Amino acid sequence: MTKPAPVATPPVVPTADDILTQAAARLDVAKHQVERALAEANIALTTPAPADRRLRILRLRVDGIKHDGEAFTIDRPFEPGIWAIVHPENSAGKTSLLEFLVWPLRGAPRDLPPGVQSWVRTLRLDLVVAGKPTRIAMEQIPGLLPPVSVDILTADTVQALLAATDDNPLRLVAKGSGTDDVERVIGSFFLDALRMERTSLWSGTGGADGEGAPQVHGWPAYFGACYLNAGGDELLLGDVSAPGLPAKLLELFVDIPYSSAHAQLSVAVKGRAKTTRQAQRRAEGDLHARSAERAQWQAQLDLLQQEIQELSGAPEADIAPLLQRADQAAQELHRLRMSLNDAAQSLADAVAARVGAEQAQLDAQETWQARRVLGRLNPSCCPRCEEPVGDERRAAERDRATCAVCTRPLPEIAEDIAEAVLEQLITDVATAQEAEAAAVAHHLAVQAAADAAVTAHQQATEAVSSVLAASPAHVRLRELELMAAELRGRLAATGTASLDTPTVSAAPDVLSAVHQLVEATVKASADYLFPTMDSEIVSLSSQFGVQHLNSVTLKRNGNATPSKKASSTPSKSSAAATVCACASPPSSPCCGPAPPGTSTPTPGFCSSTPSPPKR
Repeated sequence: MTKPAPVATPPVVPTADDILTQAAARLDVAKHQVERALAEANIALTTPAPADRRLRILRLRVDGIKHDGEAFTIDRPFEPGIWAIVHPENSAGKTSLLEFLVWPLRGAPRDLPPGVQSWVRTLRLDLVVAGKPTRIAMEQIPGLLPPVSVDILTADTVQALLAATDDNPLRLVAKGSGTDDVERVIGSFFLDALRMERTSLWSGTGGADGEGAPQVHGWPAYFGACYLNAGGDELLLGDVSAPGLPAKLLELFVDIPYSSAHAQLSVAVKGRAKTTRQAQRRAEGDLHARSAERAQWQAQLDLLQQEIQELSGAPEADIAPLLQRADQAAQELHRLRMSLNDAAQSLADAVAARVGAEQAQLDAQETWQARRVLGRLNPSCCPRCEEPVGDERRAAERDRATCAVCTRPLPEIAEDIAEAVLEQLITDVATAQEAEAAAVAHHLAVQAAADAAVTAHQQATEAVSSVLAASPAHVRLRELELMAAELRGRLAATGTASLDTPTVSAAPDVLSAVHQLVEATVKASADYLFPTMDSEIVSLSSQFGVQHLNSVTLKRNGNATPSKKASSTPSKSSAAATVCACASPPSSPCCGPAPPGTSTPTPGFCSSTPSPPKR
């Protein structure tokens, strides 16, 4: 396989605004629509800036008591240079010393035996994190709940940090207690200090349904890239076996632009694709269920319609005369009810007229003053302003002979005139009584006729019902018609049996467009940086004693193809499981003295202390 030639010049990394603009132009939408779609997916696309992600270990101090009661102390400064942990025997503490470094850096031990871990009482690690002097002070007290705690402190200079024998002169950055809280606090500190974010990677078989789900990886997974695995280990980088994680660790620590955003977009695109697939399957399932149900309803309706047709053609008794009589009775009943309403209104008017006449006669007979005004007008309101004439003024008119309108005294009326008016009022009362009696008689007659019409209508209806009830075919026909109407309603409500594609918003198109643009940027940067890393790996391997290594091709998927003696044998890289005193990834440049046997400092050569391969 031919090794790809390195890219001559670094690619131009577009800004976040450039990517959003290109995506909007590709989709023919406004840029704010692209931004809104990304925000709905909780993705913030920001222009990458170079980040200092170097770690340099300065000093390790451990105090503890072994199970046999023997106290032990470790106080090891890590000065620039190459350090090796060598002992002719196994179980001498080589791995434990490495794990004492791993514990405060990772947040939890990786391969430290529980028995050895229980020996530790205090553990302090001084280091420089992204240029900031830092101390991670851990304390473990047996029998205390929680048993372990951590304080993360900082100083202005490395000299001030190393000079502080206790933690009092230092500034507290974060603290935690309990195993889980200690791991969380340390992980959050390193992610913030190194300007890194948790990475979500898509697992194709994850989730409760086994159809894929995002897996979130934080600082413990990142730290695995600083502490290389033993030679022959299946994992090149990290101690978490997850698809795509080694490649993502390479991209993050090499600082490939938009690497985190690329992972987020990839998870979002695959998550939306899964949602669409599930919605499509649900729609297909609903369609199949609805189609089967509709077919059953249609078959039932066909049978009902056939039976209805057969029953409709069967001979029946002639009920037309009965129906005609029932209709006539109903019409007559309606007419008499209207007449009864008119008679009731006429009776009410006659009663009101009789009551008014009697009241007028009573008022005229009360006083002589009233008899003087019987022949005059009885105004209900003032003819000028239309103000109603109240009862108080009418009473004054009767009692004191003052006008109810203007309150001035009324002229005297002759007695013969008043008597004539009284006689007329008596006549009016008699006439009103006669009219009321006639209205009562008419109302009673109409009421009787209406009652008779009700009876006739009931008898006609009962006659029709009796004939229909005597015909089983008619009853069955009625039942079948109701059942057929219900089935037709169900078929109309469920619509046509067509497969409707689930409605999908434009967000997935936006996510896919932005993902393609970001992926192109990531690939262009990787094509430039990875060949450069290949040569650095060969140089470092030579310095660590690897012989006859001509070339290495490091791929973005985390695999490496070494070439020895001009014969290429593809395999997983068996890089020595070393840990640098600076704890930086092998590809991160750090300045130090020249490698052994050379006189010129080599970029990418770690000047701090690595350990030999783990056994």
